[in-house]
Amino acid sequence: MRYADLHLHTYHSDGTRSPTEVIDLAVKLDLQIIAISDHDNVAAFHEIRDYAAERAVLLIPAAELSANHSGVDVHILAYAFDPDDERLATRLAELRSARARRGETMVDRLRALGYPITLDRVKELCGDGALGRPHVARALVEQKVVSSVSEAFDRFLKPGKPGYVGKESFEVSELLKLVHASGGLTSVAHPTLYPRQQTIVREVLESGVDAIEVYHPDVDSGSRTTYQRIAREMGKFVTGGSDDHGTVKKAETIGSIRVPENLIEPILARVSDRRAG
Repeated sequence: MRYADLHLHTYHSDGTRSPTEVIDLAVKLDLQIIAISDHDNVAAFHEIRDYAAERAVLLIPAAELSANHSGVDVHILAYAFDPDDERLATRLAELRSARARRGETMVDRLRALGYPITLDRVKELCGDGALGRPHVARALVEQKVVSSVSEAFDRFLKPGKPGYVGKESFEVSELLKLVHASGGLTSVAHPTLYPRQQTIVREVLESGVDAIEVYHPDVDSGSRTTYQRIAREMGKFVTGGSDDHGTVKKAETIGSIRVPENLIEPILARVSDRRAG
């Protein structure tokens, strides 16, 4: 039996590990299947697809995408799509550009309030990734405005806080059209983190999302049972992952979630079909 961790981040979005480090850790932790699901970005897949194969790790094309549903920011994990699909690549590039503009506005707001962070440093922390709130949060930690990334979010970067800026995102229908057209499947990420969570999750599943991420550090055993039942009732499958971000979020660690391969057969079948084709 092989095991998977299908929710991992690298420095191509808001994680701190390199893609190579993620592969090496997967081998060390006896994970045979992984998905690097950076925000709006598949650069990690292109960077290490050959290295993953050399280390006998099945690397699934993946990305974590934001979608608007009834005013709620829902995160959708996309899997097993064509990583070279031009329409999807173009849209993701647009979203990364919007993220960069959003980051500039957040920095401007915080500087206007007297906090000594700079856009240049935020961009350095982001590197080649998709700029997001975690990079602004890390800049605030460096300047000792706050003691941790979580404190930065709580005080400045959550909705309603002085540094928060809304972000451009997909509509669920647009996201599904793009991912499905490129041969991929989708899963609702961390389902317990949304307001009116069960209603929201059911509605996005009814829209055509294929699965629920029932194995996640923020999904307790009772909620896992609930969402497994909902998946069965609605004819969906389940996914899981650690949501590892490296040293940014120390609570979640690669390999802390280990999903048996039989639960993610629809994803593995898509990968196999593409290779055969």
